[in-house]
Amino acid sequence: MAEISFRGLRAFYRTWGQGPPLVLLHAGGSSGAQWSKTGAALADTHTLIAPDLLNFGATGSWPEAGGLTHELQAALVAEIIEAESSTPMDVVGHSYGGATALRLALQRPELVRSLILIEPMVSWLLKEANDPLYEEGIRTAKTFIENVEAGRPEAGWEFFIDGRNGTGTWARMSDESRGRFLAQSRQVREVFISHLNHRMSLSECGSIGVPVTIVRGATTTPTDRRISELVRDAIVQSHYVVIPEAGHMSPFTHPLEVAKLVRDHLARAAEILNSSR
Repeated sequence: MAEISFRGLRAFYRTWGQGPPLVLLHAGGSSGAQWSKTGAALADTHTLIAPDLLNFGATGSWPEAGGLTHELQAALVAEIIEAESSTPMDVVGHSYGGATALRLALQRPELVRSLILIEPMVSWLLKEANDPLYEEGIRTAKTFIENVEAGRPEAGWEFFIDGRNGTGTWARMSDESRGRFLAQSRQVREVFISHLNHRMSLSECGSIGVPVTIVRGATTTPTDRRISELVRDAIVQSHYVVIPEAGHMSPFTHPLEVAKLVRDHLARAAEILNSSR
């Protein structure tokens, strides 16, 4: 794994493949390793860059309680991009990583060639839109935080994992898998706090000027579906894709379908960018 020093922390990222660079940002509770299967289908034509975001994988945890933000995550990704290339990159972001990808495009637009957003976790858009799903959208974060603070991290993880993957998923996991999740409960608590504090606005989404594809699973939660629709409607001329039979975790459950839509997006983005020159 490659590494950089980011504000006093060691931050790590994976690189593999050959061709133009493609950045892959993982979901909450995961790491850059989540892209191994999707990446295997893309590595013949692209150099893949998959960071472990702050608090995840091999990257260090942010030391300030309650201080982790998507602005910090985006700054980390920006430094990784600058370490790897002097040209803007295509960026794929899933869930928590999708929110960071949006923030990156706003903070450092010169580094982003195009965006693929897979059910980005930006619940504040629901509040701005006065959507009754807002409370449902933040319930997972609040429940996780409350359980960890009360010394019941397993209950928090069960609520989170089952809510994204179906009832009983946590119980079916091996003890080893559950142990890996439980070991990062404190760090993920900080991540959920950063999610609650991320006040991404519809107007900010609308200001993004690069080619964007928004992706959701056909069977995802009503909250994640609605957030995806709000992002789609806010970004003029964005492209919208629904993966049949997939839920929120499509990069895990449908990696080849995700790889195909990434290729389709890159071809479409190239046409858009070439026509604007």
